Amino acid sequence: MKLNLDSLHRSTLANAGIRVPVFDVEKMRRQAHDHPHWMHIGPGNLFRVHIARLAQDIMESGTEQCGIAAVAPRNPQRLDCGLGEHDLLTLGVTSYTDGHTDFGVIASVSEGLAYRRADDFDRICEIACADALQMITLTITEKGYQLNRYDGSFQDAVTEDLGRDPMTDPMSTTMALVAGLLVRRFYAGATPVAVVSCDNFSHNGDKLRTSVLTIAAEWQKRGIIEPEAVTWLSEKVAFPISVIDKITPVPSQSVAERLASMGFEDMAIDAHAGVAGFVNTEPAEYLVIEDCFPNGRPKLEKAGVHFTNRDVCDRFERMKVTTCLNPLHTALAITGVLLRKPTIDDAMKDPSLAGLVHYLGWKEGLPVVSNPGIVDPQEFLREVEEERFPNPFLGDTPSRIATDTSQKIPIRFGETVKSYLNDSTLDIKSLRAIPFVFAAWCRYLMGIADDGKPIDLSPDPLLKDLRSIMDGVHLGNNDPKIIFPILSRADIFGVDLTLTPLADIVGEYFTRLTAAPGAVRSVLDKEFNQS
Repeated sequence: MKLNLDSLHRSTLANAGIRVPVFDVEKMRRQAHDHPHWMHIGPGNLFRVHIARLAQDIMESGTEQCGIAAVAPRNPQRLDCGLGEHDLLTLGVTSYTDGHTDFGVIASVSEGLAYRRADDFDRICEIACADALQMITLTITEKGYQLNRYDGSFQDAVTEDLGRDPMTDPMSTTMALVAGLLVRRFYAGATPVAVVSCDNFSHNGDKLRTSVLTIAAEWQKRGIIEPEAVTWLSEKVAFPISVIDKITPVPSQSVAERLASMGFEDMAIDAHAGVAGFVNTEPAEYLVIEDCFPNGRPKLEKAGVHFTNRDVCDRFERMKVTTCLNPLHTALAITGVLLRKPTIDDAMKDPSLAGLVHYLGWKEGLPVVSNPGIVDPQEFLREVEEERFPNPFLGDTPSRIATDTSQKIPIRFGETVKSYLNDSTLDIKSLRAIPFVFAAWCRYLMGIADDGKPIDLSPDPLLKDLRSIMDGVHLGNNDPKIIFPILSRADIFGVDLTLTPLADIVGEYFTRLTAAPGAVRSVLDKEFNQS
């Protein structure tokens, strides 16, 4: 048994208990080719199992044609391995905490196109200029929106793109790719569209707009495009903000083995590309989008998407990112690595780590939570604590979540710290979990697990600088002020912690956490054990 159109048509997949689409896939593809409504750039796992499935849900309701032209902006290998080898189909594997697993074929991708292939490039430009096109969505990770180096100068690839002609030349960077397609659309006389970032960072649409307009303005300065094109981009094209939430880890080997035991012959994970014909995920998912679409949009609200105003998007994001999910994830990641927990769900089995998560969310987060109105924060937090993190079938790892922690702390924890500092009814000195996590992160930066042996640290752009401060720190009786050069960095914590009472609390925790091997376990058990 294989995941392809032949197996779909022969009912091979349906007979094996796999949920299959109820619409005519080939008819949808013909209609989407002639009248494309939706282009997506960056067809990774999140897109394939969440966004593409939302489009499928709409089509299965009989509402409208909602095929998606999926565009790989860089190396096409992941597109080929994940979608191309399976006739653009994806097998969604949704695992529930109770052990139930749902298998479903997702067939809403109408075309798979690689921007770096000449024939595909022409087709991508054709779609971009189609008057029927309503939106271009992106999942390219946050770094894909960056134009500048740390010193403010343009990255080399961006500089090269600024010298190219968007009407004739392919681009190297994704932001120039998007800008170039929009410029082509302007000169084709097509209607404006919405360009929607679905990447998981704050005010993603604003960052996307800034990057696209910066490139367009540079092309204008160089006489490559006319001022009217920049004006059209600035005033007519919409860049809504969005908030997306669904855990999609890397493909699980245990899932691949299970699918093989079910009779699948083509569900092996491609070791080089890191993708497979399936995507394993959790049942929980949220997508909130600012409702700003100048050429109309699919009725995704019928599939559970919240279309709302910017204020509600902001409040949902603050709820998720600053109090009810992301900071809890980071707390588990840092301490999980120190205690050598293999997965997030295994960490949640530890009464002390579960207690840390509970205290952080319910005791320190909820008092300053931003209630979006569309989701109850307490129910959201309960779902995270009782269903999402403990899910044993996702296989997500603390080391993956610990990536780029220095970039995450300002939002995930810094906003809550600011709320406590700015509200006279809250006592900053009452915080326990947040300063513990800060101290545990400094302990993590030593590169030594709680057993006293080395650990591999996850990638982080500030790792070299931070490690230089920690190089002279060893297990023993450490002066708490040894970490003050880190705590003073407002770019990491949102505020200079040394100007607040938190610095001393963090320092005290750090001294206790570095006393000897086993100190992390000892402090966790004493402070947060729920058993």
